[in-house]
Amino acid sequence: MEYAIYPFEYMNISQRHDKGNHLPHWSPFKDYSDKPWDEALKDKGRSYFVPQNDFRIVEILGLNSTTTNSVRLESVKKLKIPYQEQPVILELTLTHMNEDNIKKVKVGQIIHKGEKILLEGKDGQATGNHFHCTANIGKYYGFKKNSNGKWCFVYEKSLLPNEAFYVDKACTDIINPNGYKFKEVSVMEKVGKPVPRNTKVDQIEVKVDSLRARKTPGTSGEVLGYMNMGFYDIEDTEGAKDGYDWYKVQNMWIAYSKDWETIYPRELTPEEIQLEYKIRILEKVNEFLDSLIIWDNIETTFLWKTVKN
Repeated sequence: MEYAIYPFEYMNISQRHDKGNHLPHWSPFKDYSDKPWDEALKDKGRSYFVPQNDFRIVEILGLNSTTTNSVRLESVKKLKIPYQEQPVILELTLTHMNEDNIKKVKVGQIIHKGEKILLEGKDGQATGNHFHCTANIGKYYGFKKNSNGKWCFVYEKSLLPNEAFYVDKACTDIINPNGYKFKEVSVMEKVGKPVPRNTKVDQIEVKVDSLRARKTPGTSGEVLGYMNMGFYDIEDTEGAKDGYDWYKVQNMWIAYSKDWETIYPRELTPEEIQLEYKIRILEKVNEFLDSLIIWDNIETTFLWKTVKN
């Protein structure tokens, strides 16, 4: 059974289905309704729709017309959704992609899990970059105007975002769910093979079961899965990126926090300790000799000036 997972890297729902200009879409009337929400994602820039399930494009609206740019998608497989027990084909619509972006897709195209193609935009009457979204199940009746004067993607059943999708925090950073209560699941693959404790190498111990492993350092790096708990040899480091120091283990990068991990520097052998001690003594001796030379130069200069005068 495959869960329907919220299809954005960030959840920042800027307008609910029952607020503002969304209200006439779903409030009681005799004809049609849908339950749209606006997803603003991370910031005011343009971010991607990042599906965690495969979706097929079944309709494209807006190009060469007065209709706002939109795509209508359906899940390739039946998905488990919070609304009901029985898996269903989940329908999803996205609106406001700019023309430069929507031209890159075509009807029949499959957008695979994790594939970044569709970008949020501000086509139509949008005042800022975002996706206007609806989720639905059942029969599709068309793009119609309801009795409140709003154009809707009309289906047998319109769903709230938390009725259509589960949240996996490995896939989505939650900024603002705007009052929707989402059910959480963990479908991310477990990665990493812990090794025995080894005092001869630098190691890091993963102490939580929800630490994300990424392909590259930084919070924008592709998530590869959750790290298995245990010890790992440190292969490389990169500091101060997106608020974290990053450690490379088994060709994956993990962010460091004392709440998630413990770092164990390798323990020096007696010979290495003795060598380090000798090196430090030599460094101090060199510093002392350098200071003598400097002082001698100052003293010689002073004596020469005294004799000369």
